[in-house]
Amino acid sequence: MELNRQEYAYLKVLKSHNCVTPYESMTLKEIMHFAGGTRVTAYRKLKRICKLGYMKKGCKSAQADTYYITKEGLAIFEREVNWIC
Repeated sequence: MELNRQEYAYLKVLKSHNCVTPYESMTLKEIMHFAGGTRVTAYRKLKRICKLGYMKKGCKSAQADTYYITKEGLAIFEREVNWIC
């Protein structure tokens, strides 16, 4: 399944902040700060990316869920970005 531009932007934010483990992860609010989007849309897209296996939920930050990029997410991001460039 294909990702759209905004979903790639979310993966890029996680990759650029080295969020690759459950402990090194970002909240929805932190991701939105760098990639933009509304809260509802961002939540829906993060949920979709998680379902595809490119991102997973990390440790809780207070009451907020956090997210990190998986090995599969890194692989698809690198493959697609290198193909575009």
